[in-house]
Amino acid sequence: MKIPQSPIELQAFLPRLVQEGILKPDGCASVKIGRSVWITPKKSDLKALGKKNKNGLLELPLQADQIFPRDVPEESVAHIALYLEHPEWNVIVHSTQENIMTCSMAGTTVRPLLDDMAQIVGPNAKVVQLGSDRKASATLVSAIKRRNAVLLKNAGALCAHGSIDDVHSVCQVLEKTCKAYVDSRILGGGKPVPWLEAEVIRFVYQRKYSKQAEKNR
Repeated sequence: MKIPQSPIELQAFLPRLVQEGILKPDGCASVKIGRSVWITPKKSDLKALGKKNKNGLLELPLQADQIFPRDVPEESVAHIALYLEHPEWNVIVHSTQENIMTCSMAGTTVRPLLDDMAQIVGPNAKVVQLGSDRKASATLVSAIKRRNAVLLKNAGALCAHGSIDDVHSVCQVLEKTCKAYVDSRILGGGKPVPWLEAEVIRFVYQRKYSKQAEKNR
C-alpha cells in the first residue's frame, strides 16, 4: 500500500476516475496528507484539474467543527469525520457509478453476493443520509464501521482506504457487487454470503492476505 505523499498524486488520478465513471466530471474526492485534508473544489472540472501540474485541491485542517469556505463541497464534513475516526485512511472517493447510484436510490443495504465484496468492502454496505451536522456524521461513522464503503441515500457511495490504488479497488468491487445485486433482483433473487461467513472472510483477508500484499509491494 503506497501512502500518498502529495495531493498532486490524487489530482493526477482524477481524469481516470472520471473516465471510468467512478466520479462525475464535477465529483468529489479527497486525500489526507499529515494533518491536512486536500479536497476537490465544488463544481470543478476534474478532467481539467487533473491535467494541471500545480496542486488545484483545497486544503482543510483535519479537525471537526470548522467553518468552510464557499468553494468547499458539501461532502467535506463527512470526509473529515471519517478521517478523524479512521487514521489508517488516506483517500476518500464519492463514487457515483451506475449500479451504486441505483442501490443508493433503492435505500436497501447491499449484502455480499460475491466473496471479494466481503474481503475488500465489508460484510455489507449500509445506506445513510449525507448531512453536515453532528448527528449525520455520527450515523455515517457508525454505518461504515468495519467497512470501507457506505451508500449515501440517492447520492452514490463514499469509498475509503489507505491508498489511491486500494480505494480504486473498493469503488470497482462495490460497483460490481451492486450490479450483481440489481441483476439478481431483476432475475428473481440471489443468495448472499451468510453474515457470519462474510465476517470471517473479511477478518482473514485483513489479517493475512492484505498484510502479505503490503509486504510484497
